[in-house]
Amino acid sequence: MIDPVMALLTAGAVCLGAFLMFWPEKGLIARLRWSKDTGKRVLMEDALKHIYNCEEENVTCTFHSLAGALLKEPNQITPIITRLESLGLLTISGQGFQLTSEGKNYALRILRVHRLWERYLAEETGVPETAWHEQAEIKEHIFTEEDANRISRQLGYPRYDPHGDPIPTASGDLPPHRGRLLNNFLEGDIVQVIHIEDEPSAVYAEIIEKGIYLGVQIEISKKLKNSIHILVAGKVQTLPVLLSGNITAQPAPEEQKIEEPLQSLSSLKTGEEAEVAGISRACRGAQRRRLMDLGIVPGTVVSMVMTSAGGDPKAYNIRGAMIALREDQADFIHIQPFKKVN
Repeated sequence: MIDPVMALLTAGAVCLGAFLMFWPEKGLIARLRWSKDTGKRVLMEDALKHIYNCEEENVTCTFHSLAGALLKEPNQITPIITRLESLGLLTISGQGFQLTSEGKNYALRILRVHRLWERYLAEETGVPETAWHEQAEIKEHIFTEEDANRISRQLGYPRYDPHGDPIPTASGDLPPHRGRLLNNFLEGDIVQVIHIEDEPSAVYAEIIEKGIYLGVQIEISKKLKNSIHILVAGKVQTLPVLLSGNITAQPAPEEQKIEEPLQSLSSLKTGEEAEVAGISRACRGAQRRRLMDLGIVPGTVVSMVMTSAGGDPKAYNIRGAMIALREDQADFIHIQPFKKVN
C-alpha cells in the first residue's frame, strides 16, 4: 500500500524540481541557455575586436588568424562569422573579413570599456598592472554603454589608457596615435615612452620588470642587430627586439630632459638626507595618493633614520614624522641632493 504522506512528499519534490528547472529567466534551463548565449556573444565580440585590430594594423584577417585569436579550430569559426555577417557587422570577400560601419562601431564600444576599465584599475585601485588586461577582458563583455559613460565621467574623460592606447569616445572618435617604435630611434636619442603593448602578457611583464613604464625617459646607448642597449633610471638594460618592438616612444621635450639620472629614496644610507624630486609615474592610484598624504611631494626633505633587522622596511624622517617604507615603495620616490641654504 502506498503511503499517502510519502506520495505527497514525492510529488511535491518532483513539482519543486520541475519548477526550479523550468522557472522562466531564473531556472536551470534558463541559466544554461543564458550561459550558452553569453558564451556565443563573447566569442562574437572577441571576433569583432580581433578583426578591428587587424584592420588598424593593415593586416588581412583570415579564418586561421581568427581561430588563433579565439583559441578555436578553424572549422569552429564558420558559425561565428556566419552569424556576424547575418547581423550586418561584417562582410566576407576573397581578401578575408571586413567590418561594416556597424561592426566597427560595435568593436569600438568593446575597446572603450576595456581601456576605460584598465584606466580605472590604474588610477583607483591597487590591482597589479599585470592583471589589468585580464580583468578588462571580462568587464568589456559585461558593462553597458551607461556604465562606460559613468566611468569615463568619474575619471575625467581620459584620452588614453595606462598602456598609452587611445580610448574611443562615446561617439566612436579616437585620439590620434603618437610616436614611433623604440627600434626606430638612433643611438644617443633621449626619448619618452608613450605606449607599451600589453600582449603577450609575458612580454609585457618582462618590460615592466626592467623599469620601463609610461612617461619614463630612455637613452638609446647602443643598437645591435638583435637588441638595443638603453639607459633607464640610471641603469643599463638590454632589450631584445621582441621587447623593444612592443614599446612606442617620442623624443623627450627639451625642457623635460633629465641630464643626470635621478636616484631613488631606497638608495639613501643611514643618516643621509635628500630632497624629493617627484614620484615615479609607475606609482599610481591609491599607492600614489598614500605617499602624497605622507607629505612626499617635490621639495620635501627626507632622511634615512634606521633599517629594520631584516633590512626591509626602512624608517625615514618625513616632515618630523617617522615613516616606515618598504624598498619597493621607496623605489618610486625620486630624490636629488639636498642643498642647505646658509
